[in-house]
Amino acid sequence: MRRIALFLIVSSLSLISSSRLKYRASVKENVDLYHTIISLDQMVTVDYQQTIEFLNLNSPYTTYFLVDGQKLRTSRLIDREEFCRIKLCENSRCYPCEINMDFVLKETGQPRDIISLVLTVEDINEFRPQFFDGTRDGQNIQLNISEGVPVGHVLPIPSATDKDGEDDELVYWIEKVAKIPFELISFGSNQIALNVTESLDRETRDSYELKLTARDRGNLTTTITIHISINDINDNVPIFDQQTPYIINISENRIPSSDQAVLRVHAVDNDTNENGRVVYNFSPQVSQNIRQAFRLNSQTGELFLQQSLDYEQYKEYRIPIIAQDSGPVSVPVYSLIIINVEDENDNKPLITIRTSDYFQFHNDTLYISEETPLNTLIMHVLVQDADSNLNGKVRCWIEASDSLKLNLTNTLNNMFSIYTAQMFDHEQHSTYTFRIVVEDLGMRLRHQTTRDLRMVITDINDSPPKFSQSSYELSLQADEEYHQPIMQFQATDADSNENGRITYELLSDEYQQVFSLDEYTGELFVHKKLHQSIYNLTIRAQDHGKYPSALHTDVSCLIKTLFKPKFEQEKYLFEHIDETVLINSSIGSIGVRNTQKQSVNYSLTTSDFQIHPFTGELFVNTVLDYDTDSSCRKFFVIARNLDGLNSTCPVEVCLQPVNEYPPEIHLTSRLISINIDNNSLVNIDAFDRDSSPSSFLSFQCEKSSKCNLTCSSNGTILFSPNEHCIGMIDLLVSVNDNDQNPTFKMTNDTIHVIFYSNQVSVEKILASSNYTYTIDFIIILNVFIVILVVICLVCYCTHRQRKCNLLTKSTQIKILKDQIGFTENHSLLNDDLVDMTAINLKINTNSETSSSYNDSCYGSSEMDVHHHPQQQKSTGKLLVSSNEKYIVLCKDQETSSASSSPSSSSTIGNNVSLITKYQTNKRIQTTQLKSSDQHLEHFSGNREYKKIPGTSTTFNYRHITPLNEYYL
Repeated sequence: MRRIALFLIVSSLSLISSSRLKYRASVKENVDLYHTIISLDQMVTVDYQQTIEFLNLNSPYTTYFLVDGQKLRTSRLIDREEFCRIKLCENSRCYPCEINMDFVLKETGQPRDIISLVLTVEDINEFRPQFFDGTRDGQNIQLNISEGVPVGHVLPIPSATDKDGEDDELVYWIEKVAKIPFELISFGSNQIALNVTESLDRETRDSYELKLTARDRGNLTTTITIHISINDINDNVPIFDQQTPYIINISENRIPSSDQAVLRVHAVDNDTNENGRVVYNFSPQVSQNIRQAFRLNSQTGELFLQQSLDYEQYKEYRIPIIAQDSGPVSVPVYSLIIINVEDENDNKPLITIRTSDYFQFHNDTLYISEETPLNTLIMHVLVQDADSNLNGKVRCWIEASDSLKLNLTNTLNNMFSIYTAQMFDHEQHSTYTFRIVVEDLGMRLRHQTTRDLRMVITDINDSPPKFSQSSYELSLQADEEYHQPIMQFQATDADSNENGRITYELLSDEYQQVFSLDEYTGELFVHKKLHQSIYNLTIRAQDHGKYPSALHTDVSCLIKTLFKPKFEQEKYLFEHIDETVLINSSIGSIGVRNTQKQSVNYSLTTSDFQIHPFTGELFVNTVLDYDTDSSCRKFFVIARNLDGLNSTCPVEVCLQPVNEYPPEIHLTSRLISINIDNNSLVNIDAFDRDSSPSSFLSFQCEKSSKCNLTCSSNGTILFSPNEHCIGMIDLLVSVNDNDQNPTFKMTNDTIHVIFYSNQVSVEKILASSNYTYTIDFIIILNVFIVILVVICLVCYCTHRQRKCNLLTKSTQIKILKDQIGFTENHSLLNDDLVDMTAINLKINTNSETSSSYNDSCYGSSEMDVHHHPQQQKSTGKLLVSSNEKYIVLCKDQETSSASSSPSSSSTIGNNVSLITKYQTNKRIQTTQLKSSDQHLEHFSGNREYKKIPGTSTTFNYRHITPLNEYYL
């Protein structure tokens, strides 16, 4: 609240500016405390009710002064210098130092007026002049002046100050003890300086020392030493210690080093400090390459090698350098360093290949045509070696395989030419490799450079395609569908690329609908079934070369069509074959349609029958028995031709049963026991070894009066049981098989019937008779008979087999007895070869010997052997000539004019011929074969074949069949 009231008072008083009272007063510094400066009564007429107060209580002077009622007193030590320092003086002026203070005049406690007082603080001479040069003790003044200042140059000196505030009144002088090039001058308010009266030379004298004295108005003095240092100016330039260029030799093999200098340059500057400190640098004109290779120490002048030198790149380095002091406006001086690089053999020869425009050269591969002539320039070898003298001289040679021949000549210095020295053939050798070797002639060390090159012989179309075979031959089956290629033709072409790319073409236009050929793979396809026996195709292989022309090669391909044998029937059925048929008996014939007139070989899948391999005649090979085996035998016949193709056909042989055996009563029914006390029926058991489907057994018994014993037709025993029947009764039994193939057979036998009862056993009845011994005798007799029959059969078969073997080993025609030759007719059916020329037959007049050998090895007597001279030719005979190599089969007729062999009368001569009778066959076809080689001959009739010995023979096969049904 007080502050607010004071503010209102001041505001109201400020409105009355014209009533402000202004006064002046003064006070000396350092007066006593509470010293009265001025009282109110010295300013205005006052009464006791008037007082003064500071108008601004926050003013700084309120700290040093106070108002005591009507008086202004000091409250602190008054120090004018302090007032100046804190700028308490009006307008910050210290000379004079005036303070403006405003007071409020109050009357009876109320503001009445404002009083302004200007208080002057008076100074007293209490301080000596003082120099301030920044030194610690303030006793020395350090001045620096350049030696290059002109005469009249003014060097300002720091003036002294007087805290008493009378600096303008200070007086200065210098004590001169020697001649100095300076004089003291004064200018301005308290400003002094030294004036240069003579030229300065730092190199003569580099410092001066003066005594300066300052005095105030109170005669207080202060003396200070002025030390003047003559500062050097850059008035001297560096001088190199060598006026000529620095020249050194450095080997290009010298190793760069950052520690060991190759050279040191040095220059002297008489100036001092920075003006005399010399630095070294490369001239601005020095290239970047030199700066990379060398480094110059700017302080020491040492030159260091930073990277290896290369004589071949720079043989000499000229390096201008600068020596310059570090002073201002320094002047550089120049010198030159000449570095001679000493050559070392450190460069390998460089090979450059230049080829002719006629050839291609890429990636060290030279492409030349195989028609390149001899002595053709193929390339120049340019060798560069940056070394000098012998280090840069080279020699060159070629390292190649023995198959490559090249000529190398030295055309110019370090340039060589390579020529061909042979003819090339792409097909024989398409690629060569060789090496070019270059070596310099260095004395201490030699360098060698190699260049591996490849020579490719480019192809021209000079090789036609070549097939893998000179001709092709293929056999295919007729009526066969081929979905895969039947053949692939392969041709090769020694040429390459398009010259060696092969396509195939079928030239046979007439077969284009049947065959097709893949032009890229050479695969041959068949699109239709083959019906023609031979197809002769022409295949062309053609390359795609253009230079000098396209080439082709033709080859023939012979395709033979193979036909499988086709049987005349889909199935062969032989019925009503008598089961008693003899071994080797013919039961029929099997034939094929021989469209290609090829020999067919027959075989069977069973061993019960055999078939003639060429005629197809079917024979019995084992004993057949309808009773023990099945009635029909099923098997297959296989026909195979000379091409290896075969066909099969089912064959079925059905037997006709023959009633061979009579019925037999079972051994268990020969003694039958019947209990008369039991009404069960008892049958007679009988069996028949024949198994004819039409046969059945019927019984007939002679009736016995005792017990009315008899039997029914089915073999059931009928009787009238009574006690008188007990005992043994013999019953005559007849058993009929009723088989009419060809007639029935009957067996009559007696069986024994024993009637017993529960009271009389069978043992008692047998004991009362000697029947037991009879039964034993019968059993032993039957066993003996069976053993005897088996022994006889074995002996007979052994004798028969031995006889047949002897006849076979004697070549089946070898019988010479008393100049008569004879043989069995069926020996010609043997598959073994019979050498008819080995038989030497002569005339025999004894006719009895001709019929002495009529039995066959199978016991057949249906054969007559005759011998006849040339004049007595008979018909229906087999004639074997002894001087000609042929067999004549004559038709069986009564007259000799019917002889079927046109050559028999002329070729047999006077030799005896062996004759076998034949009967006429119903065949009507005549086949004639001729041959001139030494191989086996075959003749056929109605698709039948037979091996015939001899050569150069004409065979007439006419309608004849031997009596024993064997076919020749």
